[in-house]
Order: sequence, then structure tokens, then C-alpha cells
Amino acid sequence: MQLEHARNTEAATPRPTIELGELLHQYQLGLVLIAGTDADTATRPVQWVHVSELEDPTPFLTPRTVLLTTGARFDAMQAQDEADAYIRGLVDAGVTALGVAIGLHWDRVPAPVVAACDRFGLPLFRVPYDTAFIEIVQTAARLIDAQTRDRDLWAIDSQRAVTAASLHRDGLGAAVREAAARLGKWVGVTDRSGRLVEFAPQEARSAIRAEWIQRETRHLISRGLSAGRIGAASGGGLQMQALGRQGQVLGVLVVEDRGAPDNAERTLLGLVGALATVQLEHRSGMDAAQASLRGAILHLLVAEQFALAERLSEGALIRIPSGAVAAVRYRGPIEPDPSFAEDLYSLDAGSPGLIGALYADAPLIVTETRHLPVVKRLLVAHRLPAGISERGTLSGVVGLSELVGQADRALEAALGTDAEVPVEYRPELHGGILRLLAAQPEASARAAALLAPVRHHDERHDDRIEESLSTWLAHHGQTSPAATELGIHRHTLKSRVQTAASLLQLDLDSPDARAELWAALRVLAADSAAEPGRR
Repeated sequence: MQLEHARNTEAATPRPTIELGELLHQYQLGLVLIAGTDADTATRPVQWVHVSELEDPTPFLTPRTVLLTTGARFDAMQAQDEADAYIRGLVDAGVTALGVAIGLHWDRVPAPVVAACDRFGLPLFRVPYDTAFIEIVQTAARLIDAQTRDRDLWAIDSQRAVTAASLHRDGLGAAVREAAARLGKWVGVTDRSGRLVEFAPQEARSAIRAEWIQRETRHLISRGLSAGRIGAASGGGLQMQALGRQGQVLGVLVVEDRGAPDNAERTLLGLVGALATVQLEHRSGMDAAQASLRGAILHLLVAEQFALAERLSEGALIRIPSGAVAAVRYRGPIEPDPSFAEDLYSLDAGSPGLIGALYADAPLIVTETRHLPVVKRLLVAHRLPAGISERGTLSGVVGLSELVGQADRALEAALGTDAEVPVEYRPELHGGILRLLAAQPEASARAAALLAPVRHHDERHDDRIEESLSTWLAHHGQTSPAATELGIHRHTLKSRVQTAASLLQLDLDSPDARAELWAALRVLAADSAAEPGRR
């Protein structure tokens, strides 16, 4: 039990190590590698050097140890199976290498031991008669101490660099990028919903499983994970640390897992976690003053006072939405819901380009379209009726004031039909040709027949062709903004649109085909809104 506890502690807080090749290349020791070599031999980690003449030393060994022996007990290993059992025990104990002294009991290492090391891949080296074991132990200790000092210097320099980066306006993003560069592995920060809001380096993003990270984050937070808790996520190849204050988690720090971090890395990750918590708390606007400031900024944006809104946002660490935006109105819960408040704070905190506050005595969110999927998930998760405007720009022909009006009308429709998902604004909510079309008895049947191949494909393959097609058409066939809203790569969206064209046997470059598809999608969407639960 004590040995098991020691090994668990060792795994949780690894000590500094050196590489086996570094020890073997100390010319004054005269060590000669003779068996058990492979491509990774030189890089095997060495944490300590131990001397033992026991027939079975494994109960007293820890992983990453180099074992030294004179072979006094090798007389009992004349048979190959006995030598195999001895070496297999060392391998199972995590021994890095075996060193055998010659000139005392043996003039050369016994052949069964050499064969066993080759068979089980345990590096075996010969120790010359003139080299004392204590000299090898002291040399290893000196090398490990030097490595410890180097890591301490690395930790101090890295902490200074990350702290300096956090002082930039994009403090959290700069700190994450600096930490990833120093660690040599990817680093990310999620909000409470599990969406990655900061990530570096960007070239590694395509290789990670973002949806898996999202599920794991939600799972950890739903379990009531305490802020500051860190651990490896099973099967995910990553480390996760909750961010926030005790009892109020704002997000999770996610780091690529290449084995347990040493003390230097843990110290740096602790600093990044602390800086991320501060930045998220600033972004979230948890106090009344911040909430009032956000409300003032929203009023200025609706009034098209953009210069003044930008000046106010600079001091509040709020980035005003730009590019394609949407307005979201929702009906807040009748009874206060702490988890909804925390999720909303997290959404504000981790989403540059999103701002939420009270406007005209009702909650309003103005967001860049890339954040819409997570906004929708939050509203659906808390079963809140909501309305979402068309896509527009703050200063475009369809300005924010009109977008807010559209969101209000969509919310009215959601409240009137008890819709279980946010209602997207449609021109027919004001009346118009599409509304007249939807009123025709045959319209729904014709629309369902047209889209049947796509819907059948989605159900059979658990795919998202219809959703992707609808978003692509809503963006007038522009791939990049549509992919951003869906949260997928533009090449993935292109592939889905091509799949839709193939299933429907339509030329999607044709305006007539696009118009017919858009009308069919709107008619069926109107049916779904009128009959909750119906697809």
C-alpha cells in the first residue's frame, strides 16, 4: 500500500529527470551500452540511480530508475526463463536501464541476462571495474540538480513573459499565445458552455476534438467542480483546470497532455489560470457598475453613437461586435436561476464581440454571428423563449435599431407558440409573400417532398446538411460567414453544400433553385414554429 501511494504521488508531481543518453555519455564513467537498445534508448528519462544486489529488488524501485548491480545473484539465473523473469520484473517496475559491473563476480555479463534485455527492450550497459557505483550516483544527482536549476530559470522567465503579455488589450489571448509558445504545446480557454474562446497556436486547432472538450467541460461543471481543480481528462489527452472563484466557475483552462507536468510547468499553468480568471471576471461584468456600463454602451450603439460607445468600451475590456451581427431578445426566468446567471456571465466573459444587458427593460444580446450557436444552446438549455433577428451590421442599411425590432417580433412569436427553440425572425412575421405561401394547404407537402432527400440523409447519418444549407442560403451563398456562424471550417461547409446539391439534384448556382429551396425551408420552419415538436 505504501509503495502504491508513493507511485501515485510520483505520477501526480513528477520530479526533474535527465535523459539516459546524457548519463551514458559522461566519458569519465566509461559506461558501455551492450543490449536492449532501440530508437528511444537515449531519450529515456532517468530520475534516480539505485544500487541493489537483491534477487528481486522491484519492491524498492520507483519508475525511471537506473538499477546498478555487481551481479552477485546472477548465479541463480543460469536458465534463460529465470533471467527473463528477473528482467521482466524490472521492466514492469518502470526501470529505465540496468547497469552491471564487471571484474567482481563476472568478467562479462551473463549471456541469459543479455538475451533477456534484448527480448524485453531494457537498455543494458557495462560498468568498468574502475568506476565506483557511488561515482555514477553522484554524477546523476549533479546532472539532475543542473536540470532543476535550468527549469527554475525557465519557469521564472516564462512567468515574466506571460505576465507582460497579459497587460496587452487582448490580455487573455496574448497570455495564452505566450504560454503555448513557452510550453511547446497547445493551450486553450473555454467558457462554461465548453466553447473555446481563446486558443493557441491556431495551426493546432484543426487537430483537437473541440466537441469532446465541450462535452467534458460541461460534465466537469455539472459535477460541481471547484475552481482551481486540475486533472487529466480520461481519454482526452489533455489537462483541464477550472477557472473562477470557489463555487463560481467561469470556464476551464485546457492544455495538451504529454504526461504529467513538472513543477515548472505547473507553476506556469497556475499563473495562466489566475490571469485567465481575472480577465474573465473583468469581461463578465459581474457587478452593478459593469452591468450599467454595458447597458449604456448598448443604448449608444442603438442610437448609432459609435465613437462614444467605443470610448466607453475601452475602459471596460468590452469589444464591441463588428462585421455581421444579430440581436437576441429573450424572456428571463421567472424565478432567479443561479446557473443561468453564471452561464450568461461566462458567455459575456469568454466571447469578445458579444455584449448583453438590459435595454428597454428587457434583456438584449448583440453578438457577432459566430457566437450565435452557443447563444442558442444556452437559451435552449435553460428553456427560455427567445427571438433572433436577421443578420445585419451596426451601421448598415439594416441597422441595430431595426435588428432589435426584428428580435422583439420574433420573441413575440416564440411566446405566442410556446416554441422550444429560439424563433428566427422571418419577413412573414410582418406578413408578406412567404406568409401567403405558407398558408396554402399544398405548400407544406411540396416543401417536405423537396427536402425529403436531405432530411432522410441527416436522420440516417446523424448529419447537419439541412442546417448548413439553410445557413448558407441565409448568407446569400457566402461560405466564410456562414461557416463562422455554424462554427465549422469553410471546406466542411462547401462539402455539405455539395452533398445537398447531389441529394436534391439541383444546381445551387441557379437563383431559381435557391429561391425555391429558401421558400421550402421557410415554409417548414413556419410549420415547426406553429406546432412545437414537429420537424
